[in-house]
Amino acid sequence: MMRRLGILSVLIALLAVPSVADATVAAPHSGCHRTLASYPILEPDDRGRAVRTLQCALNDAGYGPVEVDGWYGPQTRRGVRRVENTFEGAPPDPGRVNNGFWTLLYGRQLPSRVLRTGDHGPAVKNLQRALRAAGGDLVVDGRFGPQTRGVVRAYQRHFHYRPTGRTNEDTVFMLAQGGVFGRLS
Repeated sequence: MMRRLGILSVLIALLAVPSVADATVAAPHSGCHRTLASYPILEPDDRGRAVRTLQCALNDAGYGPVEVDGWYGPQTRRGVRRVENTFEGAPPDPGRVNNGFWTLLYGRQLPSRVLRTGDHGPAVKNLQRALRAAGGDLVVDGRFGPQTRGVVRAYQRHFHYRPTGRTNEDTVFMLAQGGVFGRLS
């Protein structure tokens, strides 16, 4: 009996130790800047801060691992392709990251619970990033205040939903599908 407990203890300890594969997934998250003033169109071979943000967002949303190096190379393209593979039908411009793509990338990170005035934290930041990518004009500060409520209401009106100013199933669904104010870029 004692021997079985000893073996069980070793197995549990091994499961608790992160593997090398876990480290490669976790490493890209460090030093990420996820908020941009605007979310630009990106295409393969682009370089820069926006590409780093895309790489961080791909990792955050579970489409990595993608090395955060600021180059939209083959590894980033694989992450983008993983997102595109979730689309119904072929993407209109494979590899092109537009405002709808940014919106869905952050929209898919939203919790299933309702976000409302007074809430704060990472989930609110992702909501604010998704709304900014969709064309909303708001500060990304992680606090669900009057400004965020107003943009949520405007987004809901745009899609002919009842403008409650709180995230609900319909609002989260549209953000996760890449719904934007106006036209896709």
